[in-house]
Amino acid sequence: MKTSFIFSPIFGAIFLMSPNTRCQPEYKNHSRVIVEGKITSQNAANIDVKLNSGSILISETKSNSDGSFKLGGPGTTAEKELSFDRKIASFTSNETACTLSYDSLAIILPVEKSYFNFAQITFKP
Repeated sequence: MKTSFIFSPIFGAIFLMSPNTRCQPEYKNHSRVIVEGKITSQNAANIDVKLNSGSILISETKSNSDGSFKLGGPGTTAEKELSFDRKIASFTSNETACTLSYDSLAIILPVEKSYFNFAQITFKP
């Protein structure tokens, strides 16, 4: 009886200390992702800009009065998305592997890169 009493807290502690096995992106050690750009549509000021990895919000900001923005945060092992609250008509980037999401509300950033510069992001009217 005493033996089972001693082992149950030990097994509970081992379970709580076991690595997280959920299906979410893992953060890379000392890795950063940096995204900067400029929105060239009319009324480009104060637009919400978010950097996500799956359901994890890495960073968020609002565009400056000239439409420029900068975001940064920890790098992950999964795809990242640069998302807006408006539909994107077109964009230009230093990385050719960036693609537009199916709903045109985000730009999908490739996993293997960590710096992205968008010279122009234009929204649909």
